[in-house]
Amino acid sequence: MSAHPSPSLPRRAAVPRALLVASTPAGLLRLAAQEWTGMALGWGVMAWAPVLAPLAVLVVAGRLHALGVLLHDAVHLPVRTREWRLCLLEAVAGYPIASTLAAMRYHHLRHHRDAGLPTDPYRKPPDGGRLRTAWRWLLLLGVIPGWVLRGPVGLCAWAVPALRTRYARVFLQDRSGRDLTRDAEVLACARAEVGQVLFHLGVVALAVRWPSQVLWGYGLPLLVASGFNAYRLLAEHTAVPAHGRSLEDVFACTRDHGLGWLGRLGLAPRHVGLHVVHHLHPHVSLTHLPRLRAWYVERFPDHYPRTRAS
Repeated sequence: MSAHPSPSLPRRAAVPRALLVASTPAGLLRLAAQEWTGMALGWGVMAWAPVLAPLAVLVVAGRLHALGVLLHDAVHLPVRTREWRLCLLEAVAGYPIASTLAAMRYHHLRHHRDAGLPTDPYRKPPDGGRLRTAWRWLLLLGVIPGWVLRGPVGLCAWAVPALRTRYARVFLQDRSGRDLTRDAEVLACARAEVGQVLFHLGVVALAVRWPSQVLWGYGLPLLVASGFNAYRLLAEHTAVPAHGRSLEDVFACTRDHGLGWLGRLGLAPRHVGLHVVHHLHPHVSLTHLPRLRAWYVERFPDHYPRTRAS
């Protein structure tokens, strides 16, 4: 406990505007270029020092995970038009991890709106010990490989309206219970799958020509990145049900994690592990979350959730 009582919790804290700095498409593209540079270094190690290939796989996987984090940050941008920088970001940060801006926006924004509520697409079931946690991790391990499958299914749903509701339920994690056959957002998600399908057809073509290189350079790292993502989903949420959308609800159902070197390398890159303040202020750039978290920890020392070690 702190030496002085912390203020009572309001619905949302009055944060200084200087801490609420949003991302920009140009800034996210610069960060994506850094992640691609990291992947290129990993591929170089695989080519010139094959004995270090397993270590290089971890490096490339961490950078793929970071690309997904950058796409996630783009989801929170207020921009909805298909400007060229967002199209480029989707191609370099979304397609490699088998996602599109439209698909991630569909399920992720609903998670933020309903975090911890029954309609939350990421709602965490009650804890059940280490064995159940391990089983959930194995199930979540299939998320990114499943996104690869989402592409062709989405294209089929684009062409066949009867498939759209099932596509949204299974691949977009829709929890509305509505008939989505004529839903404009679901149709837009299905139509947007074209790009990522073409990307992975290109990967298949490369794999036919250079199977070993594509396996070590992309296939295995993507699976490891999916493992990182599964760990993160389990680490950043709790099973505590929310009763609304107040500050107390966010503190109850989210937690920070991955603040050490393992997080920076792959488990929670680009400060995505600062999950509590991200839920409080989803439009704030990931690069500015550390300062924002420090403000909350200082102001609410007795309420801010304890950090998960990782």
